[in-house]
Amino acid sequence: MRFIGCALAWRPGEAREKTSCLVVMDERGSILANAFAGSTGEVSAAVEGYASERRGVLVGVDAPLSVPNERGTRRIERVLSKVALPAYSASRKMFGGEPYPEELLAALEGIGVEYTDYPFRRRRGQRTVVEVDSAATLKVLALEGDCNGRNGDLAQRLREMDDPKLRKGNKTERAATLKDAVNTLWNAPGLRMRTGNLSADLAAPENVDISKLDITPELSHAELDRISSLVEGTLAAYTVHRHWKGRGGSIVVGAGYEGSVLLPAADALHARIAEECRNAGVPYV
Repeated sequence: MRFIGCALAWRPGEAREKTSCLVVMDERGSILANAFAGSTGEVSAAVEGYASERRGVLVGVDAPLSVPNERGTRRIERVLSKVALPAYSASRKMFGGEPYPEELLAALEGIGVEYTDYPFRRRRGQRTVVEVDSAATLKVLALEGDCNGRNGDLAQRLREMDDPKLRKGNKTERAATLKDAVNTLWNAPGLRMRTGNLSADLAAPENVDISKLDITPELSHAELDRISSLVEGTLAAYTVHRHWKGRGGSIVVGAGYEGSVLLPAADALHARIAEECRNAGVPYV
């Protein structure tokens, strides 16, 4: 099996202008490769290459794959905001009626990767794509690291934590946030950050080891954007890998055309999100 995280450049002003990033993990949780791609066709071709001759592939796309609402926000976004987790703000109007992530989904379906709102755990042979949210995953991992051995009100701790903003702020703020994010990934259970085939050359077209990079304010915003994409792609790959392994806990919020997102969630957080889903009438698993 291969587990691929895609940090899609999907927002207006990014789509078709900036590159997306793919990060590939194996069943052991090791990062095997990463690469950058321009068009949705290039993304799907890269996925097909990484999945070739493998016993299945799970793809986590860090973008809203189903956008049913003409304006405003999706119901799953409102649920996540209730529990103080970052959420996409997406509507069809902001894309001129044709959301870019749906174009990617069509390209993936064209190579036999099927959209689902529930990637079944530990079943090899599937070729599946699911929506994830890297910012929410990063906040959950930071929460899990901070809560080891601690008791207290989960909802309050989430409200007190800042949402990670990898792409906002001045270079000093961004560099500090990205260093914290890489440290969080380094300590994420089940994720093996460093393997021999990755390099410390940020300018390399593929296979960059973010754990070896010197992230400083002297980097340009474009270089910080590149690191952000690598972090987001890694978080996306980790999310689907963690769910498939069945360790640490996960939850799927929403269903089908209304939109759904897969998130890591241990017991207490799962219960908190489930409570808001029931209050809002939003399906969850």
